Amino acid sequence: MFFARKNGPEDFKKNQQFISHNLWIKTLLLLLLAFPFCNQDLFAQQASQNISIKGKVLDEDDNQPVIGITISDGNRKVLGTTNNDGNYSITIQKGTTVLFNMLGYTTVSRTFTANENNAVIRLKSSSSQLNDVVVTALGIKREEKALGYSVTKVDSSAFTNAVASNWTDALSGKVAGLNLVRNSGPAASNKIILRGENNLTGDNEALIVIDGVVASSSARRTAASSGGVYGTSGDIMPPDFGSALNDLNPDDIENVTVLKGPGASALYGQRGANGAIIITTKSGSKNSKKLNITFTSNSTWEQVSRGPDVQNQFGQGQFGVSYFSYGATEDGASTNATSASWGAPFANGGMFYQYDPATKTRGLTRTPWVAYENPVDAFFKTGFESSNSISLDGTYKKVGMRFSASHGDNSWIVPNTGLERTSASFSANADVTKKLSVNFKVAYNNRHSDNLPATGYGNQSLMYWFMFAQPNVNTDWYRDYWAIDKVGTQFVNITTTNPESPYAISEQYLNKQRRNGALSSLQANYKFTDELSLLVRGSIDYNHDIRETQRPYDAAGNKFAQGSYRIQDINSYEVNADFLLRYDKKITENLRMNANVGGSQMRNQYSKSELRADGLVTPGDYSLTNNASPLVSVPDTARYRINSFYAAISFSYKNYLYLDLTGRQDWSSTLATPFRTDNVGL
Repeated sequence: MFFARKNGPEDFKKNQQFISHNLWIKTLLLLLLAFPFCNQDLFAQQASQNISIKGKVLDEDDNQPVIGITISDGNRKVLGTTNNDGNYSITIQKGTTVLFNMLGYTTVSRTFTANENNAVIRLKSSSSQLNDVVVTALGIKREEKALGYSVTKVDSSAFTNAVASNWTDALSGKVAGLNLVRNSGPAASNKIILRGENNLTGDNEALIVIDGVVASSSARRTAASSGGVYGTSGDIMPPDFGSALNDLNPDDIENVTVLKGPGASALYGQRGANGAIIITTKSGSKNSKKLNITFTSNSTWEQVSRGPDVQNQFGQGQFGVSYFSYGATEDGASTNATSASWGAPFANGGMFYQYDPATKTRGLTRTPWVAYENPVDAFFKTGFESSNSISLDGTYKKVGMRFSASHGDNSWIVPNTGLERTSASFSANADVTKKLSVNFKVAYNNRHSDNLPATGYGNQSLMYWFMFAQPNVNTDWYRDYWAIDKVGTQFVNITTTNPESPYAISEQYLNKQRRNGALSSLQANYKFTDELSLLVRGSIDYNHDIRETQRPYDAAGNKFAQGSYRIQDINSYEVNADFLLRYDKKITENLRMNANVGGSQMRNQYSKSELRADGLVTPGDYSLTNNASPLVSVPDTARYRINSFYAAISFSYKNYLYLDLTGRQDWSSTLATPFRTDNVGL
């Protein structure tokens, strides 16, 4: 029996899907069957494109094999490295570009299209890539891993990204164990201490070396030695005149290397016992084929970050007295003759007899008892500093040269204080012959200031006023500080006689400075052989400083009742001459020796002449011819010489085991006596 059924539309769709599935399965089976044969052809084609490269990498300078060269393709995939003999063996695809790279060498790229069994690659050393090479004592360059002491290198970007008034501020937080003892003021100098205080004399600053030259004259931090830090009724209080090191243009700095501890700076002798700051400035490139011009401009705004916590609940007075009286009045005895602020509370309000800024005496009527603006916020202003620098770098007749000039203007946060800086530098270097190279550098800086703030404890210092500023006194009342009909001869005392008006301090107590400095060096290096060379160097560090201090009538109590004018003329210089004989020899396959032998002569002299006119005939006329009393002369001189001989030798085994030996002998004039002048060594 047969049953027949008519196919409908749905049955037709199912048949179509079944046919499609069958075709897809058959196609997949055919591909799977054909894949092994196609795959064999593909692998065979790839195998025919692979090539084998064998060879050696040599140093272009001494033709010695270079160990540890990294070999990679264009995608930086490592293909291999050179062995202890500088040999290598790699397998690559035909037409691959291979890179040969190692720190301290210029990268070489080469494209291979066929098998090679003796592909020699020569690498040229590149100082621009010696990121792990640092400048150590006497300008000797060594690999950082070869040093047995701590070294930190800070590059130029740390000093130029955010330019500070004193570039040494940039070292803070970047060098472990480095401490900056900061002073205040636009010219403030920083005391650089490495690894903490190590003696009780305070003489624990790091040695400053610029381009291999000890800059002891430029690094000298000085204040007005004619005064003292206590000045309530004493002598002139000293400002911080800073050091010439502050005026170094940060755009001229290539890098700064910090050598920590006596081991790092042993070749500098006793002067390097506290470590050393090695500054390397920029030089012209001998390989530049064009003139490079760089211009930078920086602007900085400065404000007081924070001040001391002060109370504004009680006004001037003592023992919690419930009233205030400027002088004796019907309200009671005077409560004004005190620096204390434990008087009547402001919360209770009230009306009292207070100071009247219009009459500069007690007001005729009572005025509201209120607390005014915090004196720190009211007195300090927003400081502004601008600096512009331009440099030109290029080559002329195979002489690499660089010239730079900069100018900076600082208007500090204290009214009527600030300074101007101008600097210029020039460097030239050339290979006179294949064996002789010469390098010359000179830098000039100028600083001018019409007023630098005094430091210390006394009424010539702003901070002394802030200590005793009263919340019931408006800071603006101090702006008009001369007594009525006594302009130039007597100040108004709003509270007591000790705290001077802050505006009088910044406008009448002036500390002026004009300084010029120059640092110059000339060095020649002669290469006898690839292993033996001689460096000869001479330098001079000179500074001339003119400082003036002006004190008005009625200044510092009775000490300068008729004012004062003092001027200092300071000349300081240091001359250095040294030589260094260097020998670098690879004794065996794994052992290398580096020896340095040298000597130096140093001449240092400091001379200061100071004239004082304490007491002036005419108020406000600050000159030595306006003296009411005989002029006082205060000279100060210091000079010494040091002759030195030193040596250093180091051995390296397989570039991981090192042995260093150093020695130095100094003959110092400060240790000589009339009966003992020879062998005065340290």
